[in-house]
Order: sequence, then C-alpha cells, then structure tokens
Amino acid sequence: MDPRPSKYVSLRTRLAIYFTLLCVLISALITGILYYNFKLELRGELKNRLVSITSIAALQQDGDTILKITSEDDENYKKINEQNLKIREADSDLVFVYTMAKNEQGIYFVVDAHYPDDEGVSPFGEPYLEPGPTLVENFDTLNGTIIEPDFYTDEYGTFLSAYAPIYAAAGEKIGVLGVDIAANKVVAKERRFLTISLGIFAASLPIIVLLGFLLGGIMVAPILKLTKTTERITAGDLNAKVAIETDDEIGRLANAFNTMTIQLQELVNTLEQRVEERTTELALANQETEKRSSELQAITEISQTIALVQNIDDLLPLITGLISERFGFYHIGIFLLDEARENAVLQAANSKGGQRMLARKHKLRLGRTSLVGFASQTGRARVALDVSADISYFDNPDLPDTHSEVALPLKIGERVTGILDVQSTETAAFKEDELGILTTLANQVAVAIQNARLYRETQTALSEAHRKLGRKLALTSQAFTGFTYTPDGEIEPVPAIPADDVNNNASNQTIILDAASGASTPTLHVPVKLRDQIIGFLNIQSNDPNRNWSEDEIALVETISERAAFALENARLFESVARRADQEETVARITSNISASKDFNRILQTTIQELSHSLNADRAYIQLGIADRATDEKKIPGSS
Repeated sequence: MDPRPSKYVSLRTRLAIYFTLLCVLISALITGILYYNFKLELRGELKNRLVSITSIAALQQDGDTILKITSEDDENYKKINEQNLKIREADSDLVFVYTMAKNEQGIYFVVDAHYPDDEGVSPFGEPYLEPGPTLVENFDTLNGTIIEPDFYTDEYGTFLSAYAPIYAAAGEKIGVLGVDIAANKVVAKERRFLTISLGIFAASLPIIVLLGFLLGGIMVAPILKLTKTTERITAGDLNAKVAIETDDEIGRLANAFNTMTIQLQELVNTLEQRVEERTTELALANQETEKRSSELQAITEISQTIALVQNIDDLLPLITGLISERFGFYHIGIFLLDEARENAVLQAANSKGGQRMLARKHKLRLGRTSLVGFASQTGRARVALDVSADISYFDNPDLPDTHSEVALPLKIGERVTGILDVQSTETAAFKEDELGILTTLANQVAVAIQNARLYRETQTALSEAHRKLGRKLALTSQAFTGFTYTPDGEIEPVPAIPADDVNNNASNQTIILDAASGASTPTLHVPVKLRDQIIGFLNIQSNDPNRNWSEDEIALVETISERAAFALENARLFESVARRADQEETVARITSNISASKDFNRILQTTIQELSHSLNADRAYIQLGIADRATDEKKIPGSS
C-alpha cells in the first residue's frame, strides 16, 4: 500500500458530502414545495372570498339609480355611497368598493365609497388613469365576476381586486363594480411560514451531516475490503478472495469480483492460445484487406488500360479478358442493347462457351426470364447467388459450370447502354464488397465504351468529310468547270467555257439581259474575277419574264461572285499543293528504294519498277550505250 498521503479526498468523506448535499437539496425542495402550496392555498382562499363578496355586492347595486347620478351632491350619489359603505364595513379586510363607467375618454369613477375623512378617494367623473390589464381587457365584455391574477402593491399597501358587472332594471349593463381587499395578512402568514420552514431546515443540517458520515463509513467498509483484495491481486496473488457474504449489491459485487479473479486465472492460463488465435484473425483480416486493395488496384489498372484503347472492336474483348484475369471469374460477357432497345446482344466474352455464343450471335430479350434481361429492362443490378434456385436465371448450355451470376447495367447517366455479365463456378461468390467493386468497374466500362463509340463516330465523320472534300477536288479537275441549279432543285455540271469565249468577252462589268435587250429570259451575267482576271461567269436566270433585278440583288450576286473566285483559287492552290506533295513523296520513296541497294542491276531494276508504277506506264525500259572495252575510250563504271 502506498504510504504517501493522497491528495484526493477519501471515499468516506466524499460519500458523506454527497449524502449531505442530497439531503440538503431534498429538504430545500420539500420546503419550497410546502411553501408554494401554502402560498397557493392562502391566496386561493382569499380569492374565493373576494369573488363571493364581489358577486353579492354586485347584486345589491341599483343600476337605474347609478345612471341618474350627475355629481357628488346628488342624492342618488349619496344613496349609492351609503350602500357601498355598508358592503365595505361588512368585512374588515375590504378597503375600497367603487363603481365605474366608460365613455369615449375611457374608464372613470362614478361612486368611490368613502367617509368624509377618508384619503385616496376618487371623486365622481375622475378618469381611472392606471386600471389593471384584466379590467381593461374585459370591461366591455364582462358578464360575470373576474379577479386580478395576482396581488398589487402601492403606497397604501398590498391589495387584490375583483370586478363584477352592474345592470339596470331593463337588463342593460351600465357599469362595473370594483372591490379591493387588503392582502397584508396573507403576505404576513406566508412570510411567517417561510421563516419557520427555514428555521427547521437550518436546525436539521447538523443531523444531516452526522448521518452522512455514519452512512459513509458503513457503505465504505466493504469497499475497503475489496480495495485490499485488489491490491493483493495486483501484487500477483491471484488466489486472493473477498470475504463478504451478504445478499445486497456489495455482496453481489464481491461474488462477481471473486468470479472475475477465477476467470483472470483462466485467462492467464490460456493467454498464449488466445494470442495465437488473435494473430490468426489479424492475418485473415490483413488478407481480406490486401484482397480489397488488390481489387481496387485491379480496377485502377483495368481503367487505365481500357482508356488507351479507342477501337470498340478491340476494347470489348480486352475488357472481358482483363476482368477474368484480375478477378478470377470464369465467364465475363458484355451485352449491348440494339437500336430498337428490344434485345441485349452479346458483343464480347472470354470463355469458350462465350465464344460459341458469339458465333451464333447470342442475344436476350429485355425483361424476359434472365438476369441480363431484367437488368437491361430495369437498370438495376440482378444477382443470383445460387442459379439453381433463382427463377430469373437463364440456363445456358454453353455455360454449364455457372453456380452464381451477377448482371450489372452499363449506364451513361440514367440510360442503360449494355450489361456486364459476370459468372462464377462458386455458389454465393458475390458478397456485398465484391458487388461494390464490380459496380464501380461497370461504371468505368460504360464510360470506356461510350468514349470508344464517340471516337468511332468522330473518325467516321472525319472520313466522310475527307471523302467529300476529295470528291469536290476531283470535280474541279474534270472537263466540267461549272454547275447549274435547275428548278427541280438538282445541281448539274455544265461543260467548260472555251478560253476564246472568255477572252472575247471584253466586258468586266455585270450585264443585265432583259426583254428590252432581246433576251427571252431576264438574266444577270456577272463575271467571276480574280485579281482583275476573268476566270468564269455567274449567270442567274428568272422564270418571271417581267422580273426586274434590284440594286441590292445585283450587289448580293457580285459579292457572292467575289467570294466564289477566292474559294476557287484556294481549292486550286490546295489541289496544286496536294499534287506537289504527292510528287515529293513519290520522289522521296523512289530515291529511298534506289539508295537501299548497292547492286548495279538491282538499282536499274528498282528504278524501272518504281517509274512504271508511279507513271502507270504499260511499258518502261532503260537503254544504256555500251562500247567495246578495247576500243572505246568512254567507260561506264560497273557496266558490262
């Protein structure tokens, strides 16, 4: 046991303090409740008494006489004053009895019962400057006795007020009777009761403190035994027992402590085995974590790999192979919905059975009895942990080893574009974690397929654009250098204008041909000029024989003519550059092929072949002049 003094208060002292505080709080609460109830009872009695007095006094009021009062000297005033004085004198606690009426200026006093030497009396007609809120709110609608909710105190003391309506003989309410009763006696009783209660409370405090310490000692004694036994066990004595034999909570605690000591002994004896088991569990958990990490890494690698493939025909088989390889599932299939969105058509599969299905163009109807059809129709994943017990499973003879299957929708936004079908030879192969991984993978696959489709569409569009451009360039190289637009909406080429016709037309201006000039059809004859050189004509004819061309129309045609001239020149330059590039490429290729050989005959043969191919010649040959070696002075190196 530690001999050093503790800086903490002992348990016995703390229990005594807690018990004392609890008793003090309980006593204070009881005193407060008693005082509150006593106060309510006293005030309730006073209120009941005042209501009874006010109700009876209201019945004694002569409303018709009160209506006749015109001043304090009026006999009617004196009559009502004497009557109300008798009411006030009937109870020694009554202080004021007064009648009130109301006009446009507000509430005013009619008769405030008083003796000649009374103070604080309101004369006839004096406005009631500070009436209580209860009176103000209920004056007009008052039809019974009401009372203020609480006492009020002023310079004359503490009072409680009540009000009752005053009626005339005809039943008309003509005013209100007010009665004030002194509450000083009630307040004095309340204070006396509170003083006595606090005295009793203060006198009981020493007894409470003493009882707190005695009870604290009794309660701490068995706990001290438990503490000593705990110290022995801490020192290594696992055979120590607590000698407490009672049926209360302390006894049950001691029995539980002894039982815990026995279990502790057993725990120490089997600690090595438990450590080994825990180590095994941790190893399994680490394996599971590594598996999840490996799956996530596999998803990352698959996503990176398929992102590099832009051809959808190469992409889909690559996806099925990668998923099967990384996750170990024996069949992976990718279905895409047809244009009518009626069938899911198998586009790629990794297994041998899947290859046979591809060969026969396997497809499944949307919404029919199959996991793929269900997922395609609803856009939700469908899992069969045991295909033999799942009614939605499609029994495929090409995949006889399937025991569990999951169909995951491939969606772009909310639109289903296909299904990723994963099948395993194991029952219940798809747990919640695996489904989450595969769902993430399906989302990646959907994006990759969408990107490949967009790439294919882009390439197709580019190819079509190049084809159309090549066709336009080819047309410019034909014998037709112009086009005409027919009334039927057709565009047809027209023969080239002879150069002499162009040169003979000396006019560089727009010519308007109409009936006055002998033309059968109104025509605009606009020269197409490039740098002041006429390269063609733009003729526009109207079917209306009375057509007159406006200045805006002529200006529009001339502007289009200028733009057409520049566009034609750009096309010609592009064609020239393209031909030049082809020539340069041909020369470079022929030169490269010739330079690749060191043999003389091979060089000649290569030269002939390349020229014949490039010029599209039916026959080509090279003739070299060879002189007699003995007589000819000119030698051709390497010739024979």
